[in-house]
Amino acid sequence: MKKALVFCAAILFFLGSTAVAAELRVGAKAPDFNFKDTKGKAWSMNSPELAGKVISIFYADPGSKDMNNEAQAALKTAPGLDRNVRYKGLGVVNLKASMVPNFVLNKIIAGKQKEAPDAIFLLDPDYALLNSWGLTNKVSNVIVLDKQRICRFIYKGKLPKAEIDKLVNVIREYQVK
Repeated sequence: MKKALVFCAAILFFLGSTAVAAELRVGAKAPDFNFKDTKGKAWSMNSPELAGKVISIFYADPGSKDMNNEAQAALKTAPGLDRNVRYKGLGVVNLKASMVPNFVLNKIIAGKQKEAPDAIFLLDPDYALLNSWGLTNKVSNVIVLDKQRICRFIYKGKLPKAEIDKLVNVIREYQVK
């Protein structure tokens, strides 16, 4: 019995340390992803449209899609962001977290695409990014990766004004490096 308890404790410790090790942190290289967009096109961090660009990623389930609208608006209007040349915005939709039917999700995504026509919307059907980067479910996660795919900013939840300013400044800084 004692051996079984020690074994279970060791397994729990190993699993816990693995989860912590998988969490993306500022200064760490982000593991690549492979997703499709709403039209079925395959995307990764090595896609030609993203090569050599700083990327911001808004990862959210449909229920929290509007959580960081203020941050999205700031990125659309902030001066000094070289959109489409040195910087690109991505939205990754956490499909598994939603009980909403796909046809409704497609309408939601189409609405977001109209709000941000230059953004790319990718679909994560099985928590792949959530698990590999240690993101938080049921909230909006905001990540900035530099041109070498090093994490330069990460925030889980609704960004306060100071964090929105930091987000914009991080993108400005790294798009010219």
